[in-house]
Amino acid sequence: RRDARARVGATRHAARDMIESYCDACGDMYRVVVATGEAALAKAVDGLVCRCGSCGKVESVETAYGDEAVERTSDSRDFLHKFGIEPMNPDGSKFGAVKDVIRERAVVDEKCPKCDNKGLNFYTMQLRSVDEGQTVFYECPKCAHTFSQNN
Repeated sequence: RRDARARVGATRHAARDMIESYCDACGDMYRVVVATGEAALAKAVDGLVCRCGSCGKVESVETAYGDEAVERTSDSRDFLHKFGIEPMNPDGSKFGAVKDVIRERAVVDEKCPKCDNKGLNFYTMQLRSVDEGQTVFYECPKCAHTFSQNN
């Protein structure tokens, strides 16, 4: 048992000099430990395996620390996923959730040229040069006819 612990220390030191290896299931870093249990012993190399600290997945040291260099990146989403944190907006809604936007427009007491409905929604935009008037856009709430007028 003492000999296995010494090998763990030596392998951990050698693993630090090698690339770090990460669990494919959850992304946490593998740790080199003494193999315990039948499943771990089947994958053990010199009585050692790599075990994930988060999900408990076991890999052989050779599989975890292969010959290829692996580059891994992570961001805040990985941290949030690992610890089961769901980001929220200050108003309590889920982060990234699509909110229904209701456009409130001013109403003018004019008739729609298409259906003669009285009461058109309107908004203005400055589309031409500054020394000219704004363009007024009208929309009929009844027939959805839209038109514009330069002022």
